[in-house]
Amino acid sequence: MQRLFLSLILAGLIWAIGLSLFISRIPAPFDQTAPRGDGVVVYTGGGARLTAAMEIFMNGAGDRLLISGVHPETSRARLSEIWPGEPETFDCCVDLGHDAETTEGNADELKNWAKDNGFDTIILVTSDYHMPRALATTNGRIADVEIIPYVVSSGYLLTDGRPASANAWRVLAGEYSKFLLARAKAFAASLG
Repeated sequence: MQRLFLSLILAGLIWAIGLSLFISRIPAPFDQTAPRGDGVVVYTGGGARLTAAMEIFMNGAGDRLLISGVHPETSRARLSEIWPGEPETFDCCVDLGHDAETTEGNADELKNWAKDNGFDTIILVTSDYHMPRALATTNGRIADVEIIPYVVSSGYLLTDGRPASANAWRVLAGEYSKFLLARAKAFAASLG
């Protein structure tokens, strides 16, 4: 019983150290002109992500924009209401993915979209804390497309990189656990 207890304490300590490293390596939000790719994709999950993706797309970051993980009840007309540019651009060049409910689903939507459009380089827009898992999952599913991260601030981190609140700690701890699972899945997939 004592060995089990010590093993649990050791596992908890290793997890906590890993969480600290994960938080310290969360990428900073992008504060420059976005890089250029064939297309831009945003993994939905917050208004800031969507706004940033629309802005960089309107500024020439890609030829098409995929909004992945759109809620099934959210219509194209509703999204067009928040579109910052010309309606014609939204009509011709913005694609909605309604099937994804997880980051894995986002990666699958992106894989199909990139293949359908013949894209080799994609700008991936998501929140700072979500980017490590988004990249691990996406790169694990799409080997032949270059994924370039465009990081958006979540508000969960202070400017010095520390979590902003107790709720931020909770969210980041949950994300770290999901990241570990995504890395394990990507590793297992690479083994065949």
